[in-house]
Amino acid sequence: MENKLILNIQDSDRKLELSVKNIFNAGYAGVNQEKVQAHIDELSELGVKIPSTIPTLYPVSNQLATYSDTIQVQHQETSGEIEYVVIWSNNTMYVTVGSDHTDRKLETFSVAMSKQACPNILAQEVWKFEDVANHWDQIELTCWIKSNGKEELYQKGTCGDLMSPKALIENFEEMEINRDGNVFYSGTIGTVGSSLAYGDEYVIEMKDPVLDRVITHHYRLEYLQEEIG
Repeated sequence: MENKLILNIQDSDRKLELSVKNIFNAGYAGVNQEKVQAHIDELSELGVKIPSTIPTLYPVSNQLATYSDTIQVQHQETSGEIEYVVIWSNNTMYVTVGSDHTDRKLETFSVAMSKQACPNILAQEVWKFEDVANHWDQIELTCWIKSNGKEELYQKGTCGDLMSPKALIENFEEMEINRDGNVFYSGTIGTVGSSLAYGDEYVIEMKDPVLDRVITHHYRLEYLQEEIG
């Protein structure tokens, strides 16, 4: 299926026309392995199967990538996960902020299937990776959730909390993820609280404190009707 995205290169008048070929979702890719294990334990208590290798890579369908501000989901037990997103186009790496929105009910049956159940959100603005490579670990990632009109901080950390693009590419070199048209999600950071939370809206932000700029994306959920009959 063809999936064409028009992305804006921030601080320029250039646009990036991307025909998405493949999407890869990394999992359990935190630098702090104690926190990674804590996240695995948290998911295990919810019935999620423990991964056999860390980090893990989940290929998903190319049509899942979207910068829509509204996505439809089947029920209220889905949640966002803020991530950095790497995009390859014209032999150049670009980065933005995204959310690997996940069906938590389905995740207890199959993590791979749960990744396929919801769209992969990304912001429409991007930066060239080479512009942030020297201070990559300082890039800040923040996610807020809104429920019943109330907003709360859900996740906060930096790209330094996650394995770097270089390290992840090397980990999955045989998958050839660093090819034009590919989109790569980094895996997520920990939650501010002690557990997963569900919201009706998500605000995800990537902030560059060195070059003083921000990429933000907001999206909300629409819940499908239950089966008829």
